[in-house]
This record gives sequence, structure tokens and C-alpha cells, in this order.
Amino acid sequence: MKKMFTPLVSQRKGWASSIFLTLLFLVFSLFMGLGRGGLSSLRDGILYGIALAFSAAILFLILRTGRIHRWRRIFFSTYAVAFAIQFVWWTMGDRGHMWLLDKEVLYAGAPMCHMVVPMLLLPLVFTKTIIFPTSLSQAAFMILLVIVVGIVYGRSFCSWGCFFGGQDELFAGLPRKKRWTIGRLPPFIRYFSYGLLAFIIMHSLATLSPTYCLWFCPFKTSSEFIEVNSFIRVIQTFIFVILWAGLAVVLPLLTKKRTQCGLFCPMGAFLSCTARINLFRIAVDREKCGDCGLCESVCPTFSLNEESLAKGKTLNNCTRCGACIETCPKAAIHFVFPGIKSGPPAPAEGKTSGGRRFLRELADPATIFVMGIFLVANVIAFESLIGAMSRLLRYFFKV
Repeated sequence: MKKMFTPLVSQRKGWASSIFLTLLFLVFSLFMGLGRGGLSSLRDGILYGIALAFSAAILFLILRTGRIHRWRRIFFSTYAVAFAIQFVWWTMGDRGHMWLLDKEVLYAGAPMCHMVVPMLLLPLVFTKTIIFPTSLSQAAFMILLVIVVGIVYGRSFCSWGCFFGGQDELFAGLPRKKRWTIGRLPPFIRYFSYGLLAFIIMHSLATLSPTYCLWFCPFKTSSEFIEVNSFIRVIQTFIFVILWAGLAVVLPLLTKKRTQCGLFCPMGAFLSCTARINLFRIAVDREKCGDCGLCESVCPTFSLNEESLAKGKTLNNCTRCGACIETCPKAAIHFVFPGIKSGPPAPAEGKTSGGRRFLRELADPATIFVMGIFLVANVIAFESLIGAMSRLLRYFFKV
């Protein structure tokens, strides 16, 4: 069956609300930039303006076209590439190596990573120990960020704000056609990430060390390795490279699925545990659904199956990427608030007064969700976007 793209009417906003919300985003971001000293020099101001214009254009296109997945993926993948450029350039250019040296571990000099949070909690509660080599302030900020974002948005962070998730999103989006179709997943594979999460939490408590970072993190390959100064470190580095190449590059290229995020990532499993208390859900209107299976086939994180569709909802590991909404030929999938039965789609333009349509579009769950999670993503992404542009300009144009 040919793929059809017919965004739900309520996802495609009118000109007035799209422009208003984009301007609101610009005002908020400019205020944040001024508060952080983002415009302290002409050069930084120009780079900040370029990054801000890019984000504002993406937000406007998401709102105006209703194609959440298409434009989110461009932003998300660009952000992931920018993070890799900035981070690797910092390690190779400023430090002269990609190794996290033992002396940096000793003096808590490692950059804090959100992937560590699930492993930090139990050692912090039971032993008052921060098992990751970072400062208390960085650890506290990251724990607070993950908890707040997890409660409000859950796994949405994995498709909007995680700089690692953007890497397998990039490779999954490169091929025009999938070369390998993954069928129905057995429970062992579907729930593997939850088992890995339980293992690394308990093992980290038992050993007072960040187990995932030491043995299983694929993204050490695109950030920084542990200093290789023993045979054990050689084995760890080999594991990092194999996992990254297989889960974040090769399998996404072959299947057009985010295999690392959907089947392996323990942080994703951790955030999935908050699914029942999140403020936003994706619902399937069973009266409209034609059971064509297109949404299940395009879901990049294996968050839909026959059972969940029969119940009119996604699985707990849904990242709210919008792929299913954008693909549904019946416009049967949409954002809702939990516990509130969704009404009919917003009236099409010209069918109701401009003021009523404007207010209805502002109150739409999709609007509120996109504005909130996009602001969170930009707060995280801006430094990487500006840093990557700055380093590229200095290298190629000496500016």
C-alpha cells in the first residue's frame, strides 16, 4: 500500500496561531539568551541569531504544516550532528585526545550525562555517594532535569531532546527504503531494555560504579572513551564500538528503525516507567482507524502493535515523534490529555470564526505539547548548535 501523508486537521494550525506561537518562542528564547549572556559579542550574537532563526523556522513549519515528524526529525538530527561536532572538537582540539583520563575521573572532571541518572539514584540514597566523576551541582541539575522532564513528557525526550537519540534518528532517516523489515518482536527483545535497566541499577549499587558507562554505552564512540591503559579497557572500547556501529548505524540504515533507542537504551526504559503519569498521550480513534497497519510499520521505536492499536493507544515506550500521526490515511491518531476524551478535530479554516479557531488551536493538546517539548529541546540544543557553528567558522574561515 502506498504511504499517504494526510496530517490530522487539528495538527495543522492556521497562519495566525502559527505566527503568534513562533513569535512567542522567539521572545522567550531571546530573553533566555540575553539572560545567559548569549549576545555578549557581535559574533556570538550573529551565531545565536542563526540558531534561533533555524529553530523558529522548524517550529513554524511543524505548526503550520502539521507534519510534526518530518520537521522534528530535521531539527533533532541537526542537533545530534552539532553536538558530536562540538564535543569531539572539544576533546580532540582543546584537550588533544578523546580519552577520559583517570586523573580527570579522580578530580570529578567528566561532563555530566543524563544517561547516568538511573544509576546515580540508589547509591546516592543508600550510601550518599555520587558514583559518576562529576560535581555535586552538575549531578543535582541533571537528576532534577530528568525527573521533571520524565514526569511531564516521559519518553518524548528521546525524540526531541536527547543528543544521542538524534544519531540513530539520523541514520534511520537516511535510506529512502528499508532493506530489512523487522516483524513481530518476541518479548525478550521488546523488553530487553527494561532488563538491562534493572541490571545496571543493581550492579551500580553493588559496585558503586556507573556500569552502563563502563561497559554498554554505544555513544562513547562519538563522545569520549575511557582511557585505554589495560586489557579490560581494550575490551570495553571494543564493546562500545561494536554496539554503536550495530545499534546506532547499521541496523537503523537497514530497517529505518531506531534500534538503539527502541530496543537497548536503559534511559529510554527508565523514562517509559513514567508513561502513566505523563501530561500528554497519543490516542487512536477506533471509529476512524482502518487497521491498515501503516502506523505500526513506520513507528521508529516499536511503540505500536496490534494489541495497543485495538485499545486505541500506544505502548509505554512511545516517544511522541509524530510518525504515526503523519502517516495515518484516516487521520485517526492525535495527541490528547490523559483522562480527557478527545473531541473531533478542530474545524478546517474558513468553517468557523477566526477568533474561535485561534483560541481552539492554542488549547489543542498537540500545540501545548509541541511548544513545551520544543522549548525544552532548544534549551538543551542551543549551546551545541552555536558551538558547532563557531568551531566550523574558525576552522574553515578563520572567523
